[in-house]
Amino acid sequence: MLSDEDRTQLKGANNDKELKKTFKSIASYNPDQFFPTEELKNLGYTRKQCECCGVYFWTTISERKVCGDPVCSGGFQVTINNPAKVKLSYIGVWKKIVEILEPRGYVPIKRYPCVARWNPTSEFTIASISAFQPYVITGEVEPPAKKLIIPQFCLRFNDIENVGLTGSHNTGFVMVGQHVFVSPEEWNQGELFLDIHAFIIEGVGLPKEEITIHEDSWAGGGSFGCSLEFFSRGVELFNQVYTMFEQTPDGPRELSLKVLDMGLGQERV
Repeated sequence: MLSDEDRTQLKGANNDKELKKTFKSIASYNPDQFFPTEELKNLGYTRKQCECCGVYFWTTISERKVCGDPVCSGGFQVTINNPAKVKLSYIGVWKKIVEILEPRGYVPIKRYPCVARWNPTSEFTIASISAFQPYVITGEVEPPAKKLIIPQFCLRFNDIENVGLTGSHNTGFVMVGQHVFVSPEEWNQGELFLDIHAFIIEGVGLPKEEITIHEDSWAGGGSFGCSLEFFSRGVELFNQVYTMFEQTPDGPRELSLKVLDMGLGQERV
């Protein structure tokens, strides 16, 4: 999947920030190699580049010229006229994602403690994927299931200064996680994308024309991959990260355990 030129560029990255930036550039140049473009096209989405910030995004609206980021699209507009056709209670969001994803092979599990006693690198569970870091991710511990969903309560004290100002930050919130831990032979990126897309369309009743999907990348702890960010009316609903590679002293290589990391803020739906 990575060319020799790609590997050379990525090997030169000195930290996660540089790795993310470099890989995002590589993935943007070769979207068919790294994103579920076939599935996006089959659903009626078209790839565009934002005239405001330059990010590549997917939309079903042919005349759309800007991405879904609030800075580019005119701020948070979801409260003006909520486009979702299915009205869900807070608990109903979790029940609905179980209803949609459990028949697709995902096992609902109970949340982990918000104090991350099992994780030597973090005091608190700051995201749903944190419940499985580091030992499940590294393959040292078996996951509770290969495909699972979890309503994880998270603590983020680094967001305190933004609480009450941005309208999108909390110190404590529930992140619904869609996670997959499988071998490269079992990895099916297109299917994983369609699973969460089904939830937002069928479960939430959000029309496709109300969705903008951004191309992005993620890097952390030496692992990295591409990601898709789902926006609607200025609100980032969730981010689906496809963690497929790791950085080594000899350069990047494919992970022996590929990981899907999707985190959805329960209150945002």
